[in-house]
Amino acid sequence: MLANPPDRLDMLLATAARVVPGLDGTIGDGRAWSLARVEDIVPMVRHLGALHPKAGAHYWALRAWGLHIWQPIYVGVIGTHLCRFAADLSALSQRVEAGCISGFRLVPHAPAHDSEEGSLARTARQLSEGWTRLFTEWRDVGPLPLKAAQRLLADCVLDALLAVQRHRSDWDESRMHAAGRYWLDALDLAGESGFLTYHDQAGAARMALDRKGCCLHYRRSDGEMCVTCPRQKLPERLARLAARDGP
Repeated sequence: MLANPPDRLDMLLATAARVVPGLDGTIGDGRAWSLARVEDIVPMVRHLGALHPKAGAHYWALRAWGLHIWQPIYVGVIGTHLCRFAADLSALSQRVEAGCISGFRLVPHAPAHDSEEGSLARTARQLSEGWTRLFTEWRDVGPLPLKAAQRLLADCVLDALLAVQRHRSDWDESRMHAAGRYWLDALDLAGESGFLTYHDQAGAARMALDRKGCCLHYRRSDGEMCVTCPRQKLPERLARLAARDGP
């Protein structure tokens, strides 16, 4: 049953928190995520530099970028595919505390009800406009190549789809690949990420990111290459994925 407009934001907040523990939202005002200024971003980059001095400026900038974009992306993807409406992402602001992002706020509004395709197009348009505007601020923050920013954004979108899949029993592998293509095409990010299929130790088929860009986590003193790091050859990634999901 479709929620009434005043109830849709509450439904979205509850669904987001259920799908991704830690994705905590409230109703309230604030500066839109895409309008973050240099003075909003620099403290986070400095905080990351203090925590991980050996990782270097490229890691600090890329990590800060990921922290700034993941919540709007997840809220948009979850709203589109699990709530069947598109929240106005220009109404989303983020809580920044002590160099970290902790939760988000949505200005009161009535999310637009539409088909999944319509909601996807609307959300992708807002995300595209938002990240493009936000990226211009990074020129004065730290070294963040456009390609690296785009690939991390694409990874985040497809990772959100993997989270959604756990709550959509009708989404098989072919549906996931189609959804991934729709999103990346709509964001003008075709080919910047993808899905791969592997088998766990029980022989069950599972999906994971087929990443094209490295998040640089291995540069941290406590870091290593992520399971799906593209610096590894495909057989090594598949083996690590299978071992991760073993008994």
